[in-house]
Amino acid sequence: MPAATSLRPASAAWRVLAVLACLGLLLTGGLTRSNDLFPFGVLDQFSYGTPPDGEVVSTCLRGVRDGEEPFEIRFGQRTVGIERSDVENSLPAIEADPTLLAPLAAHYDRRHAEEPPLDALILCQEVTSLHDGAADGEPELVEVTRWERP
Repeated sequence: MPAATSLRPASAAWRVLAVLACLGLLLTGGLTRSNDLFPFGVLDQFSYGTPPDGEVVSTCLRGVRDGEEPFEIRFGQRTVGIERSDVENSLPAIEADPTLLAPLAAHYDRRHAEEPPLDALILCQEVTSLHDGAADGEPELVEVTRWERP
C-alpha cells in the first residue's frame, strides 16, 4: 500500500474555496427561494405533494386578438421567452403589476410577426379538483390577471 501524502497548501486552499462556493450557492438558492441558481435552487415544483382530495393548479397563458376568442399560448423560450415555473415564482409581483406581462406579449409578437399583435395577455390558472387522487370533473379556468395593450 502506498504511503499517504499530504496536500500542498495551495491544493488544499482551492478545494476548501470550491466547497465554500458550493455551500454559498446552496444557501443563497434556498434562502431566496429562487430557481435562478439551478441546480442550487429549491426547485419549488418538486417541493411538496398534493393531497388525494386536493386541487392541482396549473398556471396558463392565453392570448387575445381583436375580435377573436382567447387562445392558449404555451410557456417557453420560443413562445414568450420565459418558462412557466419562473412565472409561477413571480406570481404575486405579476398580480400586483400586470404590466410585467408586457415583455411576454412583445416576445410572442416578435416570434409571430406574420400574425396580428396581441391585444391582451391573460395569466390564468387551470384548477383541477381531485377525489381519491384522480381528476374529479372538468378543470376550472380562473383568470389571475390581465395585461392589455395601451
